[in-house]
Parts: sequence; C-alpha cells; structure tokens
Amino acid sequence: MTGELPEALKTFRQEFDIRVFIDRNKGEWHMPMEWHIQLELFICIKGRGKYYIGDKVYAFEKGDIFVINDSELHKSAIYENEYFDAFIVMFSAEKMFKNQIPSSDLDLLDIFYRRPGTFSHLYRPGPEKQKEYQGMCDLMLKEYEERREGYKDALRALLTWMLLELHREYFRNEQQNVCYTVGEKLKHKKIISEVLNYIEQHYREDMNLGELAEMLYVNQSYLSREFKKDTGYSMIKFITNKRIREARSLLCDTDMLITDIATSVGYNNITHFNAMFKKEIGISPKEFRKQMNTAK
Repeated sequence: MTGELPEALKTFRQEFDIRVFIDRNKGEWHMPMEWHIQLELFICIKGRGKYYIGDKVYAFEKGDIFVINDSELHKSAIYENEYFDAFIVMFSAEKMFKNQIPSSDLDLLDIFYRRPGTFSHLYRPGPEKQKEYQGMCDLMLKEYEERREGYKDALRALLTWMLLELHREYFRNEQQNVCYTVGEKLKHKKIISEVLNYIEQHYREDMNLGELAEMLYVNQSYLSREFKKDTGYSMIKFITNKRIREARSLLCDTDMLITDIATSVGYNNITHFNAMFKKEIGISPKEFRKQMNTAK
C-alpha cells in the first residue's frame, strides 16, 4: 500500500528501531502531510489541536492518544494562537520485537491495522488512565534519554504494556463517542502527484514553477493554485520544508559536516541554510545536533 503514497511526503527515511521524543508546536508552525514506514503513537500532553488522518479530521486535547500505521497520510495542526505538546513514540515492530511480543490470543499490532468503518484513530482515556499513560511516557523518555544498560529491553517492556492497554481499550470501546468529521480522502490529483514525484527527484536543484508548468503542459497560475490547494503549501515553501526535513534527518543520523549537509540538500550558501533551518525548526543546525547528541 505504501507504493501509492508520494515519496516526496515520506519522512524519517533513516531506519531505526525506536525513537521517543516530545514534539512542541506553537506560533506559526504547521506540518505538511506525511507518511513513514514506522508505526506511531501520539499522546497529547499539553494544549489542543487538530489531526488529519486519511479522510478523517479529529479535534484533540490533553490526554488524547492516536495510533498511526505505516500507510496513512497524516498531519497535525494547531488552532490559531494556541499550541500543543505531544509525546511521540515511533518504532519498527520488526526491529523492536523480532517475535518477542509475549504469546497471547491478542495481536497487539491490531490497533494499527484493523480499520473497520467505525474505527477511530483517537482514544480518549479517563483521568485515571491518563495518569497511567503519563507515568509510562515519563519512564520511556527517561530510559531513551539516559541510555543505561538494558534500556532497549526496558523500552520494549514499556511499549508492550502500552500496546496491550491500548488494544484492550480500543476494541472494548469501538463505539466510543469520539467525534471526527469525514472529508475528501487525503490524496492528490494526478498532476500534483507528478509534481511531487518530480520534487522528490530534484529538490536539491533550483526549480522554476514556470518551467515545471510548461513541462507538464499546464498554466502556471493553475499549477500554483492546485499545488497549494492539495498540499497547503506554495511550491517554494514545500521545497524548503522538504530540504530542511532531510537536513534534520542527516543531522540526527549521520556525522556529516553541517556544510556538507547544506550542500547535499540544495544549499550552496551555509549562511542561507542556517537562516532557513532556524526559521523552520526554531534553532540553528549546530544547536539542533547538540540537542540530539545530548539525548543519545
């Protein structure tokens, strides 16, 4: 199914077994549509926002939990003048468990793949359950950041507990009164898919909207309008976001020099790269790498 999803929207390209982090979103931040091969748990720990998954739109608040699989286009969004913080767990089931999930009558990964028509990606636990999940989140983050001996086993055990609890609650409360709206499924017009595929192959190069429109035999204004309508971004903004996301991944997962990373994602001017990175992420590439190394 992932073959149907545009490569240009794929994130977290470097393979890993698990990542645990706090995602803080405020101000002018906004997230493009994305998908990734890892499974994701999203737990709102502060604030409120909206989540778009497939053809569903959810309003979420503190304590709400989402499960997202490896073939679902999704994005979160803030309300105007508000913010949210989310606890994120992204993991590869194959790498994390390798047949080590305790034997039972339950398939703990059902919550990611069982999608009846009434299925809600969102689970809203009560106050007591929220405290339990918050405790598990705190322990997972501590284990992940401190990396003490045996931390992978600790993370595996905590993740197993969380999946088991979520499995019990999701399918016990299949008719839970969680509100969402249904709109047009998150997919792109054929011409926008062609543009996204082109961007995936050429985002490191200078791109001209007029030349691209001419290549696709369409009007430039039409292409600009339809691209923003489908993705929520101007093409220039989308390419910038794409470059910075790729740079962020390289800063996390490689030892490449920052100047080499800048060049590899399409910036020949390191000053311009630093400015664009800080505008998108909020801190400089050097500070970002330092934070990521501190957490390892």
